[in-house]
Amino acid sequence: MIIDSHSHVGTRIGSTQTGPELRARMDEAGVDLACIFPHVEGGFTNDDVDEAVAAVPGRFIPFLAVDPWFGDRAVVEIHERADRGYRGVKLHPTIHGYNLADLDLLAPVLDAVRERRLVLLSHGADDVLNAPPAFAKVARAYPEVPVLMAHSGVFRTHEQAIEAARELPNLYLEAARVPAFEIAHQIRELGPEKTIWGSDSPFSDYSWEFEKMRRTVDSDEAHQLVCGGNLARLLELT
Repeated sequence: MIIDSHSHVGTRIGSTQTGPELRARMDEAGVDLACIFPHVEGGFTNDDVDEAVAAVPGRFIPFLAVDPWFGDRAVVEIHERADRGYRGVKLHPTIHGYNLADLDLLAPVLDAVRERRLVLLSHGADDVLNAPPAFAKVARAYPEVPVLMAHSGVFRTHEQAIEAARELPNLYLEAARVPAFEIAHQIRELGPEKTIWGSDSPFSDYSWEFEKMRRTVDSDEAHQLVCGGNLARLLELT
């Protein structure tokens, strides 16, 4: 089973992707399932995810995006959507203006993620607001929560990301839009069990994002782990 960990649906200025459009990209690349969440800029809505799931049944794993500055509203939405089958939460500290290491702000959201046995995916390209030490702080405080660092800390903090993932069993490096050289390096350092593939569609060439993974692993078994097996285990898919 091939699973994309990172695709956006809905519309924002300069970008749009519907469920059927994403399905067409998945079919062309040979991808079975995709975790989807809305674009997170401005007044985003998770209803975009519902619309995509309804349009393309059986192909998407719904994640919701939340802004922790919304406090109780964010927590209520996590519980409501978990009741409806959502399997993960997307955070974007850079866009929403907070430090991922601010556990006073994030605790209500992270507590809900832990309670509902959800996967946490956060933006993690090198940025002071979501640097690898911040991911490590979250992963240590919430060892029961699988934490995915989107974009693997590239470029300047990639080595920090590798060291944090080596230390923390619940921290994984997500490879959306990460160059093949860096992906191959982290797999050599950590083994294939700690890297998870994602496309970041529609902000990428979908087929290339998938095909580059063949250049980063040295066996079919490793490819299956990185491109689906690891995430299927974290999501408790049967």
